[in-house]
Amino acid sequence: MNPIIKFENLSVVYDLGKSNETEALKDINLEIYPQEYIIFFGPSGCGKSTLLYTIAGLEYPTRGRVIVDGKSIKDLSLKELISFHRSAIGMIFQAYYLLPTLNVRDNILLPQLFSNASGREREKKAENLMKRFGIYELRNKKISQLSGGQQQRVAIARALINGAGIILADEPTGNLDSKNAKVLLDLLTDLQEKDKKTIIHVTHNPRDIPRANRVFYIEDGKIIRVVVNTEKPTIESMSKRKVSELERLAQAYPYLTETRLRAKLILNHLLLPFGVDIQQKIEKAIEDYIKGRINKEMLFKFLDSSPEEGGANLYTQRARALTGEIVKLAGEIKIIEEEKYPQLTLPAERAAKIRIYLLDNYKGHISFEQLKRLDDVLAQRVIGRIRKKRLEELLDLPLKKGGVGLNRRTARRFARQAELILMKK
Repeated sequence: MNPIIKFENLSVVYDLGKSNETEALKDINLEIYPQEYIIFFGPSGCGKSTLLYTIAGLEYPTRGRVIVDGKSIKDLSLKELISFHRSAIGMIFQAYYLLPTLNVRDNILLPQLFSNASGREREKKAENLMKRFGIYELRNKKISQLSGGQQQRVAIARALINGAGIILADEPTGNLDSKNAKVLLDLLTDLQEKDKKTIIHVTHNPRDIPRANRVFYIEDGKIIRVVVNTEKPTIESMSKRKVSELERLAQAYPYLTETRLRAKLILNHLLLPFGVDIQQKIEKAIEDYIKGRINKEMLFKFLDSSPEEGGANLYTQRARALTGEIVKLAGEIKIIEEEKYPQLTLPAERAAKIRIYLLDNYKGHISFEQLKRLDDVLAQRVIGRIRKKRLEELLDLPLKKGGVGLNRRTARRFARQAELILMKK
């Protein structure tokens, strides 16, 4: 089965090249299949909503691509993008975004204004949705007269009226009490299982996790792990896939870090016959060993020392055997720590500082390709490979001709400011 949504090396950067540059998403690669219920899970500010908005075309990639139903969102014309918003996706927000001046019926009908359907067809669609979601009796009421749960049901009906196959839900239960939250989650599950919709749900609430086929855990703009729900596999390839113990632990402990989960996995493998307090101490020590905070001898010393010394108080023979088992198992679980930023050479570092100064005082927009080219020409100037005049020329020259693609006035100003900075010791 081909994916309905695909992310290829997706990164989204705000204030690109400036001192307050923020990388909201970092090299995201994932595939979502038709009729899946997907959850993007993580704390506030981790990038999960940004990921959702890139699917909707409300946020554009700085690097990489988002492909929906075989088409790259970034390559759609304005007309195609409008059509995509109207028919391919439906969005549900935490804040509802209903128009308070319209009644329930008219809010639901709003997306149908530009459709080719007749007035009778539109009314019938709205009526069926209102009856399905238990809001038909409220059809003539204003939005201000509805409860939060009722407003969210109106929002779902509005998202569905154009027949969208993909439903994007951004913290949809955030403003609801537990009773109405369950009603809403049941509706989303029903849409997936009975209507064969693809549901993509953003949340920070672990209560929602059992609803999904797969959960993508997001932290600081990166997907740190993917967990398959063994109780709800609908895609054939997932149902045949063997779920690891690490994934089972991730379902049980959604907020634990990757290394802490690995430490817990090792601990479970060792079947330690200890009390909870000692287990937690050993688990923390295993995590410290995985992260490289302590070495093998330090781990042994902890296991062998007394509680007064902060240790686990094992017999020496048992402590040494357990140390060996931990080291062996940790070796089998290979952890790759990627550097957050590559090491910069001194010229590149100085060029980056100049670039930050220039862009912090620049009100225009610069693309990722322009940013890379700007760093390159500034680095050439730093090491003396080019002179001021050539720097100005390259800043002004179009990208296709090897330049940065700025206008002549900006190129002249950037070159002058760069020279002033380089004159300082």
